Order: sequence, then C-alpha cells, then structure tokens
Amino acid sequence: MSLVWVYHGNEYKRASDLDPNQVMLMISNGCDGVGQLINYVINNVLSTGNYRNVTARIYRGNDEYLAHFLINLANGSEEVMILVSKNPADTLFNYYTLVSSENIIECKYVK
Repeated sequence: MSLVWVYHGNEYKRASDLDPNQVMLMISNGCDGVGQLINYVINNVLSTGNYRNVTARIYRGNDEYLAHFLINLANGSEEVMILVSKNPADTLFNYYTLVSSENIIECKYVK
C-alpha cells in the first residue's frame, strides 16, 4: 500500500493527514492539481504564511508520484517533496535518475 511522505531537510516524514488517493489525483491533474498542495506545504511543512513564488516539478512513474517544490520565501528558499509511494527512497532514485523527461511536468506559481 502506498503512503504519503514528505521529504524536507534531508528527512522523510509520513504525512498521515494526507490521503494517498487524493494526493495521487492532485498530482495526476498536473499543475492545477499540484497547486492545491502548495497551501499544505506552506502551512504544515514550513509553518509560514508567506511566499514569493513556487516552482514545482511533477513526476509520475509506475505506482509512484512525486511533487518537488522549490519555494522562494522572503528570507531564502526551501525545498520540499511530497511523495506517494511504497518505498520513498526508490521513488527519489527513480526521479533523479530519470533519463527521459516525458514523465515530468514543470509548473510555476506566483503569489
């Protein structure tokens, strides 16, 4: 069974407050769907209410989903990933070693 994981600060944490099916649906809907995850990242992962802009890369593999956010804040930037996977380490490996960009979508959001 796939679970939702948050990768931030070189650490995995299980996101038990996110439903895996709902997150998979958001990621499957591309930039519009992933835009809904930005509020979760800003409020629940970074605990800040303000950001300048966000760049997201969306990866969908075989039964694995990943949204990679680079968030520009007033005092620097933060990197956060939300994964839906049985094994988040394998998903990260697949994302970073992917030769073809056909499974990746890039999105930009400005507040």
